[in-house]
Amino acid sequence: MFKIVIPLIQQGLLAVILLSGSGTAALADGTTRPIEKSVSIGAPCREEPSCVVVGDTHILKWNSPTPNNTVIVCIHGLGLCARAYRPLAKELENAGFDGYGVNVRGFGPDRDKAEYAKLDCVDTVDDVSKLLESIHKESPESKVFLIGESMGGALAVRVGAEHPELVDGVICSAPAWKILKIKRNALKGFVEFVFMPHSMPGPAGKAFIHQATKDQSLSDHWMNDSSHKLKLTLGEAKAFMSFISKTDHYAKRLSKPLLVVQGLNDNLVSPVAVARLFRDAQSKNKTFLIDGEGEHLVLEEGRFSPALVGKLVNWIDKDSQRSSKSPLVETINTDNLTERQSKRLAKLVKESSIKEVDKQRPENN
Repeated sequence: MFKIVIPLIQQGLLAVILLSGSGTAALADGTTRPIEKSVSIGAPCREEPSCVVVGDTHILKWNSPTPNNTVIVCIHGLGLCARAYRPLAKELENAGFDGYGVNVRGFGPDRDKAEYAKLDCVDTVDDVSKLLESIHKESPESKVFLIGESMGGALAVRVGAEHPELVDGVICSAPAWKILKIKRNALKGFVEFVFMPHSMPGPAGKAFIHQATKDQSLSDHWMNDSSHKLKLTLGEAKAFMSFISKTDHYAKRLSKPLLVVQGLNDNLVSPVAVARLFRDAQSKNKTFLIDGEGEHLVLEEGRFSPALVGKLVNWIDKDSQRSSKSPLVETINTDNLTERQSKRLAKLVKESSIKEVDKQRPENN
């Protein structure tokens, strides 16, 4: 029995400790703006003016008062919902970008519906692709970029690899691929799953939160917000782990401009693994941006710095179209690094570099 349980833990029970977000979300302030200058998809939601309903699902939406024919589609991380992008959306509005926040299946206000109740990354890829098709149909002259963090980063990579014709660039932050301390916390998750079936955070949930952030206010938000759900089913957990295990594989198929963002102090997703994913990505125009002050979240829940927003906007406006195709590695917020952090930074830079190819085999005559 014990020999059976351990592989199951390693395959996916870690995910039962992860939190999920839901509830009504708003990314815009409700200000009336010229519809003819922005992409308009979906019917207004009666309960929430800044939310639109596409089919029978809710998608969060914002419009810039000075749109510049650029649309951003954001995908949230596991344990969150689209409202986690509310602070970043305000920055994107100011930069002239319209946008949408997609709720991954199993999260957000539609999870009470049978077809959206369970976490399903594969079907979410299809949901995002259909939204992108609608954006191109509504505004064919617009450039479209994907932004995803953690699980959302893995989803953005997959969508960009499978549907390159629908995106002009992919931005992924700490894309879920290799999770740190997975065996230790998976065991806690298994114990919690069996002996603590209620939805309140237990030892595993608390361990996950502490890996994700050292900020007490953010921890309290995750721990105490009544809209958060604690556990996934075993089937959801295994499917999630299977999905993210293929992230690097799809990065190798990604040909569109790519910006990979990574917090130097991320203790949840392996920064080294993310650096290697960047190295492996097929994209010729690619940039690896390391935030010296960043933890796991650097885009959602307002965790970004002004320097990061500036880099993000500049990449969308300019660097994603640069003529030089050599990979770039950039850093921000690195003025006050400890010796240990400096060594970690040097390792990430080294791991992200394209290694020299071994000597070519002689051609067959």
